[in-house]
Amino acid sequence: MRSTRKWFIVIIVAVVGLLLLAKTQSPTDRTDQAAEPTPGSIDATPMATPDSKPTQIPEADLISAFTTVCADNNVNSSDDQWPQADLTARRYAYDEIQAKTSDRLSSSSNPEHLHVAALLEEYPPARIALLDRAISQDSSDAFLLWSAVRICSELDDRADCRLEEWQQRLIEIDGQNSESWVRVATNRYAAGDKAGALEAMQHASTAAESRIYWTEAVETLERGYAAATDLEFSQRALMAFGVAASQLPSFAPALNMCREESADNEVWAYTCLAYGELAENLGKTEIGVSIGQSFQILASEGLGDEQKAATVRLRQDARRDEMINDISNREYNAMIERVFFSDPTLFSAYLMAVRSDGEIEAQRNINSQIERLLEQRPELACESLLPDAQSP
Repeated sequence: MRSTRKWFIVIIVAVVGLLLLAKTQSPTDRTDQAAEPTPGSIDATPMATPDSKPTQIPEADLISAFTTVCADNNVNSSDDQWPQADLTARRYAYDEIQAKTSDRLSSSSNPEHLHVAALLEEYPPARIALLDRAISQDSSDAFLLWSAVRICSELDDRADCRLEEWQQRLIEIDGQNSESWVRVATNRYAAGDKAGALEAMQHASTAAESRIYWTEAVETLERGYAAATDLEFSQRALMAFGVAASQLPSFAPALNMCREESADNEVWAYTCLAYGELAENLGKTEIGVSIGQSFQILASEGLGDEQKAATVRLRQDARRDEMINDISNREYNAMIERVFFSDPTLFSAYLMAVRSDGEIEAQRNINSQIERLLEQRPELACESLLPDAQSP
C-alpha cells in the first residue's frame, strides 16, 4: 500500500527539515563562562544494545490474514475511497472525518477519547480545554501528559496552558524517559532558566529509556476512530498512522539550545553529547535515533572534535539510506503492508515489535517472516496483492 510507505518517508523528511531549521536559526548571545568538562571521554562510543530475540508473528495469524484479504478481490486501500484526481475533494473528506471524530469524542467523559479529540482539534484554545478535561480525569497517563506538554510547548500563546503543572506531573511519572526531560529543558531554556535547563538535560542524558510515544499515538488514535466512526480497520489504521506522524515533537528548540550552549560551555557539550548517545542507542524510532545522532554532531563540534562529528554524520547518512532502501526494495512490500493494515492482530504485533526491537529491525524481521512464508506457500500471494497489481 503506497500510502503507508509515504508515511515512512514523511518521518525521514521531517528529520531533515528539523535539522535544516535548527541550522538556519541564529544563536542567541552567550553569557555563560566555559566550565570544566564533566568526567568522560569525547571518544566514547555509543552503548551496545543487549541482544534480544526478534518479535515473531504466529504463522497461523499470517496465513489467516492472507486468506482473508485474498478472499476479497475487491479490497481497496483507504486512498481509493475518494477520487484520485480530485485532491480537493479528498482533502475535504479527510478533514471532515477528523472534525467529526474530534467533535464526537469531545462529548465523552473518557480521558482517552478527550485526548484523541484534542489531537485532532485544530483550534488551540479548544485543544487545551480538551487536554485539561482529560488530565482532570486521569493525571497518571504518561502519554496524555506528554501530549499536553508537547502541545503547550509549541504554542506561541501559552496563557491557557497549565504548562508548569503538567510538566512537573510528567517528570514525576515519566522521569525515566529522556524525552520528557528534554521537553522540560527546552521550556526552562525558553524561559531564561539556563541552570534549570542544564539540570534537566543532565537527567535526560542518564535516563533509562528514550520514548516519543509514537506507537502509543497510533494505537490511541485508532481506538478513537473505532469509537467515533464506522471506518473499516484498514482505514482507521492508516489514518492513525498519518496523524501520529503529524504529532511528532519538534526537536529544533532543543537542538538550538545545545548548539548555542555547547559552543563555549563544555559542561553543556558533554551533557548534550551523552544525551545524543543515549537517544541513538535507546531510541526505537528512526526520527529519535537520527535526532540523537544530530545532538552528538553539534556537541562534538562544540568540543572541537571534528573527527567524531564526521564519524557520526557518516553513521547517520548510512542509517537513513539503509532505511530508504529497505522500504523501497522489498519485493513483497505492497503485499505486506496490505495484509498488516487489514488485520488488527498483525497491526498490533507490528507496533509491539517497534517498541521491542526498534523501527528498522521490526520491519526487517516481519518482512523476513512473511517472505519466508510466501516462499513456502506461494499460493498465499494472490494476484490482487502482487506488486504489479499495485502499480498506478
